[in-house]
Amino acid sequence: MSDNSRPLRVAIVGAGPAGIYAADALMKSDTAKDRGVSIDLYERMPAPFGLIRYGVAPDHPRIKGIITALHKVLDKPQVRLLGNVDYGTDITIDELRAHYDAVIFSTGATDDRALDIPGIDLDGSYGAAQFVAWYDGHPDFPRTWPLEAEKVAVIGVGNVALDVARVLAKTGDELLPT
Repeated sequence: MSDNSRPLRVAIVGAGPAGIYAADALMKSDTAKDRGVSIDLYERMPAPFGLIRYGVAPDHPRIKGIITALHKVLDKPQVRLLGNVDYGTDITIDELRAHYDAVIFSTGATDDRALDIPGIDLDGSYGAAQFVAWYDGHPDFPRTWPLEAEKVAVIGVGNVALDVARVLAKTGDELLPT
């Protein structure tokens, strides 16, 4: 049961765009205006921003510029970022419930969807999430990548597939400024 004489305490698990936007919405809510809000953002990674940091092609500086807006939310005194905290290992739902009035999960998607096509499990077949994580320097992925292929097939025409194809088509010199 919450005490209405103190600020609403909220834990947000995941400090990517969704978690940070949730924090922003909470700070603008009527509840926050009436009694205040205190928000702790728990992030498994050492840095916030989720897919904007670890999943956007390096040649999209305009998209990465969204980080500037997200920083404005993180700079608010009502928000505290707790990085390198793995939900389920370092903190549990019972612990969060004991200390917060509400818990929001905004952990995002981290894996590729399995494709049911012949050859998908062959050596040299990789999901886009692995490749994007490699070129964005995601700390959970190795810093090496097998770059000896002379021809590559990209399956799909969504945003990520197009990013992967575009990055693969560029030379190192073209990517250097990014």
